[in-house]
Amino acid sequence: MSRHLIVDGYNLARSGGVFLSEDPAGPEGRGELCALLSGYVRGKGFRLTVVFDGRGAETPERTRQPFKGGTSVFSSRFETADDVIRDLSRSAAAGTSVVTSDRGLRGTLATRVVTVVSCEAFADLLAAVQLEGGQGASDEEDRGGQRRDKKGAGPRETTRARARGRTRRNL
Repeated sequence: MSRHLIVDGYNLARSGGVFLSEDPAGPEGRGELCALLSGYVRGKGFRLTVVFDGRGAETPERTRQPFKGGTSVFSSRFETADDVIRDLSRSAAAGTSVVTSDRGLRGTLATRVVTVVSCEAFADLLAAVQLEGGQGASDEEDRGGQRRDKKGAGPRETTRARARGRTRRNL
């Protein structure tokens, strides 16, 4: 299964959960955010795409810029970053996760095979990995401290919900 992480760059940078030393609208801030994200996905096996809003820029087309560990995509002046994320997720394989807190975008992505993670929840994951020195959360933390060996069958989630849960745990 191909795992792809698509991040709404400015949305994550301005969420308040990620602390950058530079302004996220500037090239230094975008570079710092991309470096932080590439460090996170390095050991996770994700393909990383960070999408930035280029509306109002001079370029009439989408532009891609590779960086160590991923690719940044800037929307054209005629579209938003949300449009680019919708396009990327339209052809996404199972196992794709999108990090955004944009309500409109989250609503349209809910009908697709992608897993949507809020910027705040993802920022917490980033912080936990940074505190642990690059190590992922332990299995006990992933389950929220719950015991796995309880008896009896509880209500079973739908197949889609179980798949999304597995993808979130693998983040």
